[in-house]
Amino acid sequence: MTCEQERTELAAYAMAALDPKEAVRVGGHVGKCPACAGEVGEIRTALAAVRLLPAEELLGDWSGKLPELREAAVRAALAKDPPVARP
Repeated sequence: MTCEQERTELAAYAMAALDPKEAVRVGGHVGKCPACAGEVGEIRTALAAVRLLPAEELLGDWSGKLPELREAAVRAALAKDPPVARP
């Protein structure tokens, strides 16, 4: 298997959204491939940051917010320290 084949499934793998057989296959590749393991780690970091957001920030009108959210996601992924919960 190549990374190109696996990359399309990394997000689903990181979210535990693959069926068990596919999860084993992708997990086997991720376990041997530092680049894909890094991508899975970045996806999980981004998901953890989203989970820290208050529900009122996740619901409602998202129009006009995507550039700001994309920038925040990139900053969180590049941060040396993981995001912390806001009070």
